[in-house]
Amino acid sequence: MSSESEVEVFPDIEVANIVASGKLNLELDLAAVAEDLRKLDTIEDVEHSRRQGNRLLIHFAKGETLGILAPTGVYVFTGADTHEEIEEAKEQLLHSLASLDIISGADVGASEIVDEFQIQNIVCTAELRGHENLNLNAVTIGLGLENTEYEPEQFPGVVFRPSSDSCTILIFSSSKVVVTGVRNEEVAQTEFRDLQEKIDSLLG
Repeated sequence: MSSESEVEVFPDIEVANIVASGKLNLELDLAAVAEDLRKLDTIEDVEHSRRQGNRLLIHFAKGETLGILAPTGVYVFTGADTHEEIEEAKEQLLHSLASLDIISGADVGASEIVDEFQIQNIVCTAELRGHENLNLNAVTIGLGLENTEYEPEQFPGVVFRPSSDSCTILIFSSSKVVVTGVRNEEVAQTEFRDLQEKIDSLLG
């Protein structure tokens, strides 16, 4: 699907970040892998991070997507705002590992690829139409205290979990909205439109 058609299908939301992951059936020596990856033209930089778990942070020569590789073979991508960017990052990583003979091939059928690559989370942003300077106390009560959290001294927005349990929505007084916890844009679009209708009904 082209980005143009995505805009037509999901006009109310904008994708801010896509997180995807997969797994290789390998135990990796990250220090050695990092050293080898740095020699490739497809890789811009590799950081071996030990502070928050032993993992490689991989910056590719093309695109802004960040790759994360764990010693267990789990690989994660974040920072992309299109599916094309995620696929490009996946291809860059797998082809790089294949060129180093760490895996036998970069295709999905390679024996080392054990978990199918899939989208884990999409973060979308949107803006409620017709409502400026939202009264978040009123929003919290209107949406139901059982479905919302609002503690302004800790976080400046309302955390709303729809009864469908399909996502989490952050609502700010500026009318900005963040939808997270979905795996496709269609769910984000549906939940945002439902929220817009609820806010219109509550606040007029």
